[in-house]
Amino acid sequence: MNEPLRVALVSASPLVLAGLRAGLTERDEIKVVLACASMQACRDQGFGAAQVAIVDAPAASDVFDDGPAMLLLIPEAVTPIGDWLAQGCSLLPRSASIEQIVAAARAAAVGLLAGARPLLASALRLGLPPQDLDDLEPLTPREREVLQKMTEGLGNREIANELQISSHTAKFHVAQVIAKLDASSRAHAVAKGLRAGLVEL
Repeated sequence: MNEPLRVALVSASPLVLAGLRAGLTERDEIKVVLACASMQACRDQGFGAAQVAIVDAPAASDVFDDGPAMLLLIPEAVTPIGDWLAQGCSLLPRSASIEQIVAAARAAAVGLLAGARPLLASALRLGLPPQDLDDLEPLTPREREVLQKMTEGLGNREIANELQISSHTAKFHVAQVIAKLDASSRAHAVAKGLRAGLVEL
């Protein structure tokens, strides 16, 4: 059996924290390792070595680049959806079911952006701010290929198979892409690559 996914919970509301903890601890594939009232409190404790932080949106004003993957639970009508997506955050409405939260958290843990259809549709209608190519270090043709495979949701081993390179080389190229795009995660690199027009969905 696979190890349970380690998650940290962040909400200023004790009721929200209690509800999330109760719902998630019933799932064998999830292990709640930390629950905090703020992002800073979670950061101070290293997010409990969580793979994913599930964050109630009012606590999400200070998303950290050096934390785990982020899954934000947000009100239906908010404006910074595009900004959050560009930072590599997955998004669900605060009314999402535990099943939806678990599914989105598992996707976020492997570097994918997950979100409810209405929220993502809203972000697409609003549009993501364009990324200035002049701000980015140029990617080599191979790195663009790797970024495209990352956009398709492939892991390092799958990228290696697709491009007929070693897993070690694929891992190196992924790290280079993330560094050159000044991204905090695979998902953030994909978001920045899309904004810059380096890759397509």
